[in-house]
Amino acid sequence: MLEKNIRRQVLVPLTLTFIILISAFLYTSYRIRAQDYASGLAHRHQRVQNLLDGLVASRAQAMTSTAGFIAEQRRFQDAMFARDRQRLLEHGAALLPRLHNQQQITHFYFHDVQGQNFLRVYQPDNIADTPQRFTLRRAMEQGTPEAGLELGGNGTFTLRLVFPWLVENELLGYIELGQEIDPILQELKDITEIDFILALDKQYLDRTSWEEGMALLGRRADWDLLADRVLIDQTVPVTPAVAAEMLSGDAIYQAQGAQINANGRIFRGRAFPLADAAQHTVGDFILLKDMTGEIAAFRTFVAQITSFSLLLSIALFAFSYRVLGRVDVRLTESRRRLREEFDNQTRTNAQLEKEVAERRRAEADLTRLNEHLEHRVNERTSELRAMNLELETGRKALEDAYKNLQAQQATILQQDKMASIGQLAAGVAHDINNPIGFVAGNIEVLADFWQKVSAYLAILDRALREAATPEELGRVAAERESLKVDYVFEELPAVLAECREGTERVNKIVLNLKGFSRHDAPEGRLADLHECLDSTLGIIRNELRYKADVTKEYGDIPEIFCYPQQLNQVFMNLLINAAQSIEHWGEITIRTWADDAQVCVAIGDTGAGIPKEQLSKVFEPFFTTKEVGVGTGLGLSIVYDIVKHHGGDISVESEPGKGSVFTIRLPRRAQRPAHA
Repeated sequence: MLEKNIRRQVLVPLTLTFIILISAFLYTSYRIRAQDYASGLAHRHQRVQNLLDGLVASRAQAMTSTAGFIAEQRRFQDAMFARDRQRLLEHGAALLPRLHNQQQITHFYFHDVQGQNFLRVYQPDNIADTPQRFTLRRAMEQGTPEAGLELGGNGTFTLRLVFPWLVENELLGYIELGQEIDPILQELKDITEIDFILALDKQYLDRTSWEEGMALLGRRADWDLLADRVLIDQTVPVTPAVAAEMLSGDAIYQAQGAQINANGRIFRGRAFPLADAAQHTVGDFILLKDMTGEIAAFRTFVAQITSFSLLLSIALFAFSYRVLGRVDVRLTESRRRLREEFDNQTRTNAQLEKEVAERRRAEADLTRLNEHLEHRVNERTSELRAMNLELETGRKALEDAYKNLQAQQATILQQDKMASIGQLAAGVAHDINNPIGFVAGNIEVLADFWQKVSAYLAILDRALREAATPEELGRVAAERESLKVDYVFEELPAVLAECREGTERVNKIVLNLKGFSRHDAPEGRLADLHECLDSTLGIIRNELRYKADVTKEYGDIPEIFCYPQQLNQVFMNLLINAAQSIEHWGEITIRTWADDAQVCVAIGDTGAGIPKEQLSKVFEPFFTTKEVGVGTGLGLSIVYDIVKHHGGDISVESEPGKGSVFTIRLPRRAQRPAHA
């Protein structure tokens, strides 16, 4: 290496200079290319956004004209005025295929003046209320047609138009039209000749509904592909790994975008926020431009420039190497003599240093060994203490878990029992409803027939009196008295009235059974607590009728957002407990009232009451004041959990010998809470 010292001192800086110059040229070329790409991508990005907004506005205007045409049709106006759903469906169903063929309209609704869904023309069997979307609320507030993109429950975008239906300046209802975003995106692709990917935030989607919707569209649904987003549409097939890498960083949102490799092609992608009609950002619209050809051309250019530069550098390097070699020849002999002397001195010093180093190493090894032994002893002692502490903590945790498991198991058994009772009640109500409907209908027919027969017999009686002889009239009168015809005429209307009253009572029982057994929706619904209380009273009437008088003091309370079946279980447990606390005969009072923040229900009884020292334990699992075998001690625990689940509170006031009052306070709200 010493012989080449001169060459190295000159050639290394020279080579580095060549490398720096070539690198600077390549970097400058790359930066210019990147700026060109960024400028083109920004222009295309803005153009696509403007074009998408224009397509949405154009189709919204077309749907506005269509809705106005429908609103002016007399046959639709007459059907809506008459609230004739069947006739409205016939007219709408005849028009929907034309709307689909001409404007790709797939959604067709009629809403009443309160914004409640009156008819889904494209799904007439679905009579469930739809949540009031932003466009519907906006149209109701402004009184003008409102349109925009809105996210459906199945994870698809729909362009919706809500048109206020005015007839002679009187609001008849609202007409809603909608078309899926797919035709708009296809038209956008045909115009711009670009590819795209649509990604939505998971927080706006329900996994089950989204997977079902994607299956109906024939698309792959991979919920777990990304942490916070899902892919709903793409014109370029990308692998899950590529999609995850593309959306995991911030490059896709920068001016230059992100480079994506898919199916042997190279794309440059950039995203812009995807907003719905309420201007809520619900996802990303990712534009993809195929850069494979441009990148290949740039790489060819770089390869050519690099090759030429390398050839020139090699030629200069060879020339310099030859010239410097002549200088090295004259210095070789001098270096050799100096090296021999230097080597001799070096060997002597190395031997001394080796001996000193070995001695120091032995001393260091002894010191480390002593420190290591002490450290191991301390470490093992600490490990034993930690293990003892972990064992004690684990034992306590197992005891607590076992107790919680017992309570949860008993709670689940109680809930299963209530679910079975609800299913049985629903089955009984269904089996009774149809026969009693036939009986009630036949009673009405029989009453009508009896009126006609009575009128006819009266005519015959008058005709007989005018035409018959006295002897014949006498025989007829005797037969009339013998057959008790007058008694039949007097009693039959009363019998029919009693039959009507009986069927009405059976119908009320069936309605109570249906209301009590109705399953709660997973997200809850608006419910009237008075209906829940009346339904529960109808179910347990026989439990109460022989124990107490029931007094209802209902106040003016609003509907609240809740789980009605769970509240039915709460009211049933409290009412049955009240009845069981009364030994002979007493009174049960149900009071309701509301303030600005809460809706309250109080259920009181004149039973035995609860001792003061036990009041703090009544809501604990397995605690009961009843005799062994009468109760499980879970009723009030379940009541407490249900009320807390609704965000409410329950309290009890009791005096031994005078009775108890349980007061439930629930939040006064008309919609599902944001954290639910």
